[in-house]
Amino acid sequence: MGSTQETTTPPAPNAVFTPEDDLATLWFKAYQGEVSGEILFGRVAALSEDPDHRQKMEVLCLLEARTKEACVPAMVRNGLSTDPDPQTVSDAEALAEAAATLAWADFLAAFEPITTQFVALYERIGEVAPADKAEAELLVAHENALREFARRELAGRTDDSLALIEALSHMN
Repeated sequence: MGSTQETTTPPAPNAVFTPEDDLATLWFKAYQGEVSGEILFGRVAALSEDPDHRQKMEVLCLLEARTKEACVPAMVRNGLSTDPDPQTVSDAEALAEAAATLAWADFLAAFEPITTQFVALYERIGEVAPADKAEAELLVAHENALREFARRELAGRTDDSLALIEALSHMN
């Protein structure tokens, strides 16, 4: 889809972006989403009493950190700050505290709607900014891997739930 075309599927009413968002706003939301994910997964890992869950959350924390770093060239290219937003940090810390009290299945059930919203955001970046397409595609791939991780965990496929994440180019 070319950069002059509008998305054919509008974002959900509770989407993390709107069609009116400019590129700077889209990138801010995308980058801060990675900041948030890194904090969330790191804190859930630290609070987890289950060694398997802790190890998996540590991998997801690393995924978010590496994905965030992979976005830095696009942020710089677009003249945007890579500083963590204080409100994002505060919100992520509060979310992590709440998430750590959830049953594992309930925590994982939240991945589907959240990843769906972020995939739409990242696809939108690729549509409006051809120069940022590589980073947008990496973001989409990482979000799809997160979604599949949760699906596999929920389906009892705990032995290979991290396979797609580990296969991502920026995780090697």
